[in-house]
Amino acid sequence: MKILHICAIGGTVEALLRPQIDYFLSQNLSVEIACSPGSEVKKLQNQGYVIHPIEIDRRISLVRNLRSIYQLMQLIRQNRYDLVHVHTPIAAVLGRIAAKLAGVKRIVYTAHGFPFHDRSSPSQYRFYFTVEKFTALITDLILTQNHEDIATAKKLNLCPPEKLGYLGNGVDINRFRRDRLNSTHQIQLRKSLGIPDNTNFIIGTIGRITQKKGSGYLIEAAAKLLPDFPNLQVLIIGSQLSSDPEPFYTELIQKIQSLGIEKHVILTGEREDIPEVLGLLDIFTLPTFTHEGLPRSILEGMSMGLPVVTTDIRGCREAVIHGKTGLIVPPQNSQKLAEALGILLSNSELRQSYGQASRERVEVTYDEELVFGRLKKYYQELEII
Repeated sequence: MKILHICAIGGTVEALLRPQIDYFLSQNLSVEIACSPGSEVKKLQNQGYVIHPIEIDRRISLVRNLRSIYQLMQLIRQNRYDLVHVHTPIAAVLGRIAAKLAGVKRIVYTAHGFPFHDRSSPSQYRFYFTVEKFTALITDLILTQNHEDIATAKKLNLCPPEKLGYLGNGVDINRFRRDRLNSTHQIQLRKSLGIPDNTNFIIGTIGRITQKKGSGYLIEAAAKLLPDFPNLQVLIIGSQLSSDPEPFYTELIQKIQSLGIEKHVILTGEREDIPEVLGLLDIFTLPTFTHEGLPRSILEGMSMGLPVVTTDIRGCREAVIHGKTGLIVPPQNSQKLAEALGILLSNSELRQSYGQASRERVEVTYDEELVFGRLKKYYQELEII
């Protein structure tokens, strides 16, 4: 059986989809990918993945979007896939239209957080809901990463309930575990990142450097914490993509400089040793304030036994249990973020308790093997495997 995954960028394959793809390749299925060309795509191709570079704009652009649909349709017809599985908002719409026009047997959509949500403006909500409702008509199965999206879809009658399924999100709990870390290597890593020897506490976050991931609020919170925790360091793990609709890197640097905390913030860029970097942290935080499904980065932090401070938005509030595995604060509020981080920085027993509970929750609820099993079952029900 031949499966084609469609998403906007290679980074989505690298960060989110590769474990699923590897699993089904190990099940002797043919799994290929279509996404925009880029350095990540070349890297994945060199590793043996079959990727078809097709430019898929991350913005709504009629001419470019129609060109993407045509090229995807040609690819699908040429390779005669049994199933097309789409991801990320615009790529998911274009991919489903192309798959339908090409006469694909089955079309599956993983909603990594519906683009309409409780923090959308009324006009955005109506627009994106209308688009999702239309494309649901040509979708055989809609999978969500959180339970909240399923409840919303049923409440708003997005599609027949039998088209909805919970997939969830997960991490490799054997790779992301603290007892795998080598103490000597961790000391070397700490030095290589430029973390000062007198650092007492390290707070970290993972994500693309965009305004909506909330790194600006983390910087503001750090400035508020420094008087009480003068040897604090903040690690921002990730980079800005050239295709990001809302570039934020320059603004972030300016904010760090204007607050005079350059010595307390390290931007690591992209890293492939995420478990090891997380192993340096005392607290993981994700101050995102929009469009999340169920953030993989939070699960990675939890799997490494870290307490988590995150925001009260969809997905985040499902992964983190307030007062048990971490603390949940209002979005776009650096004062509340600083207060929550300060509570944990001041209490090592609480950090340890939340961190242990985080690891236990991931083992039971967010092991990626559970996701593979659910997806295999859904494919079997669609008579693909």
